[in-house]
Amino acid sequence: MLMTLTYRIVFAVLLFTQYLFAARMQAQEVTSSTTQPVLHGKVVDPSGALVADATVMVKRADNTSVGSTRTDMQGAFVFNLPQLGKYRLEVTHTGFENLVRDVEVENSASSTISLTLNIQKPESTLTVSASQRDRDYVATETSTASKTDLPILLTPQSIQVVPRAVIQDQKLLTLDGATRNVSGVTTDFSFNGSTQPLLILRGFTSVSMTAMGAMSGSSTYYLDGTKVQGVPANMANVQSVEVVKGPESVLYGRSEPGGLVNVVSRPLGPEPSFALEFTGSNYSTGRTLGELSGPLNQSRTLLGRVAGSWLQNRSNRDSVRDKVGAITGDIAWHPSAGTHLSLRLDYTDQEYRNDYGIPADLATRRPYDLPWSRQFNNSPELSWVRPFSAAGEASHRLSSRWSISGRAAIVTADTHEVDVAPYRVDLTTGEDCIVRANELCRYYFNARPRGQYRLLQENVELRGDVMTGNIRHQIVIGGDFYDSRKIGTMYLQQLAPINIFTPDFSPVPKLDPSQSVASEDLDKNRWTSGIFQDNMTLTRKLHAVAALRLDGTSAIYDVPGVKPNEDFFATPRVGLVYEVATGHAIYGQYQDAVDTNNGRDPLTGKALAAERSREYEVGYKFSSPHGAWTATLAAYQLTKRNRADFTLFPIVTVVGKARSRGVEFDAMGRLTTKLAAIVSYGYIDAVVIDNGFYAGTFLANAPRHSGSTWLRYEVDKHWAAGGGVFAQSAREGDIGNTFILPGYAREDAMVSYAFSTEKVRHEFQFNVNNLLDKRYYTGSHQFSQDWIHPGESRTFLLTYRVSR
Repeated sequence: MLMTLTYRIVFAVLLFTQYLFAARMQAQEVTSSTTQPVLHGKVVDPSGALVADATVMVKRADNTSVGSTRTDMQGAFVFNLPQLGKYRLEVTHTGFENLVRDVEVENSASSTISLTLNIQKPESTLTVSASQRDRDYVATETSTASKTDLPILLTPQSIQVVPRAVIQDQKLLTLDGATRNVSGVTTDFSFNGSTQPLLILRGFTSVSMTAMGAMSGSSTYYLDGTKVQGVPANMANVQSVEVVKGPESVLYGRSEPGGLVNVVSRPLGPEPSFALEFTGSNYSTGRTLGELSGPLNQSRTLLGRVAGSWLQNRSNRDSVRDKVGAITGDIAWHPSAGTHLSLRLDYTDQEYRNDYGIPADLATRRPYDLPWSRQFNNSPELSWVRPFSAAGEASHRLSSRWSISGRAAIVTADTHEVDVAPYRVDLTTGEDCIVRANELCRYYFNARPRGQYRLLQENVELRGDVMTGNIRHQIVIGGDFYDSRKIGTMYLQQLAPINIFTPDFSPVPKLDPSQSVASEDLDKNRWTSGIFQDNMTLTRKLHAVAALRLDGTSAIYDVPGVKPNEDFFATPRVGLVYEVATGHAIYGQYQDAVDTNNGRDPLTGKALAAERSREYEVGYKFSSPHGAWTATLAAYQLTKRNRADFTLFPIVTVVGKARSRGVEFDAMGRLTTKLAAIVSYGYIDAVVIDNGFYAGTFLANAPRHSGSTWLRYEVDKHWAAGGGVFAQSAREGDIGNTFILPGYAREDAMVSYAFSTEKVRHEFQFNVNNLLDKRYYTGSHQFSQDWIHPGESRTFLLTYRVSR
């Protein structure tokens, strides 16, 4: 309790200090002169109606980028210019023609400009009605990597965005479906159904697989900037999926070194809208979703939305089930041009029987040649997780230079985890069950019939845009509090083995706690942090970033009675970007990161060193005018040290280093007015470089070569067709490199037809996944030779969508 109170007091003091600092900055701004001009503007349509959510890009006269912003609900925008002079404004919005306006700012007083967007002519529209932004292969600007409005082009880091258009065209029902379009991202074995994938970035999983014990509920990603774990990823109302490569713990904390994946929810709009969608398949996979949104008052300062979805994800795999129902409510209030408040409530109900895959044949070092449908988890009941989350945000512009924002999110979940886990080792005798009788022994392993998960995250950030001499500073000062914990008794119960060639799927008994070995473990993490970041424009072409994060952490995964490990860390980040020519930039960066507090050794009570990482990255970025085509070429070296090994828990050791180095290429956009593409390629060399037992082995599920190409061609304003290839070379299946997952190339295709009646858009879409019905494997558990995930067989999806 004392530690909790101390953390809260520190967080409150930090918050109060930021308010005082912001107030002082605002007062100084009012009382002192400045030479940095401010551009105020509003965007309207030909009738004079305000246009919200328009993108305003600001460039210098030589066409080098200054930054971008978006209009608020009153159609207003504010932009801090680096100096007096001539600028070019490019304004874009769905349903309007692009506007380019040259302006000259001649004095340091605030300038105001009104911009009028013309309605897009029907003959210039490539497709019928609806949101062009939702159908464009355009990497929308994101604040995830820098927490500012700095364009992706000027950020010294590889950042990839999978837009809604790609998600819709490929009819992606799971998060790992979206990330396959990004270089260097693969998947590990996942424990909680297809909607909770365990992602791998640059060779490292998105959650530590060498620490923190039981991995059930370990699927980790970010939802609108908040880190969540063990929560199904609902793709029904996703605007985009952002992948930020490399350690991001300087801004977000607690981040694995490969990077982070942020799921961005659909934004609220000022116009009334609705959508209904129905998807069905040949394996009874289906999704139904509905959405209704719009203004709740006449002035359109209060916006709301309610959305619901139901997903049943089936395949040809024996006994596998994954059913997810979700409902979401959003409300946003914009009482003034500089103030925004929002609240989001989510409830999800997931029931699943996980796919435990097939075992490896260690004689051939390949997966056993078993029927594609075979897997050995036939638990008599479905596992489930029922998370509820609430997230509130508030932001306020203190002045033309300073703004403050805060966010609080809470996630609670009840869980029922009762899958049957096949395993080749007989935990009673130590024998290899496959060698003994071509069998897999089976267990309720770490089963948790009554579990709970809780996450609380709070952060506050002060942002400034100021000048010191001729240098522009975009500053972020923030504080962050994060607390997560899992509770619930876990059980181990041995069941009858099953023959892998002639299985007998007779019903198995339900978990019986009286016949099981019970264990109680504490699983808690608490972090209190402060950040400072300065994005500097040194010259028109040279940009730099410097950042520092301070973390105080308390963590434990151990038996009750063991004291948490408390530690303190400081992690820096520096980077440079040079804009060689308009739309062409080269960059380099260095980052340190803290990945995981490893807690304590349960036998000795000794604090274990934290898992840490370090990365060097250089690259080249390109962005054509209006962002129609973007590309990134990156080279990196990433080292993770102090990898904890819980394999023989309660014996815990901190061992060695793993290094990943590679080259990545990503590109996306429109090649012509009719042809769009998203392309990726990754080369990776990921090895253990310092470990007495595993030294020299390759990291699991990290293919030396991987890539994807997806093309979409708009035949006319009604018809469109697309197709692509997703490929990986052979890769090691476990940390001991005892077996290999073969390489593969999978082909997908789609065709769609759309038309409008009045203001309503109708769309029919037909997708074929794994067009040639090739057998392949998506990943395996790096600590097991028995859990290899086969990919889906040929699947047909038919979708009807109606929207306005």
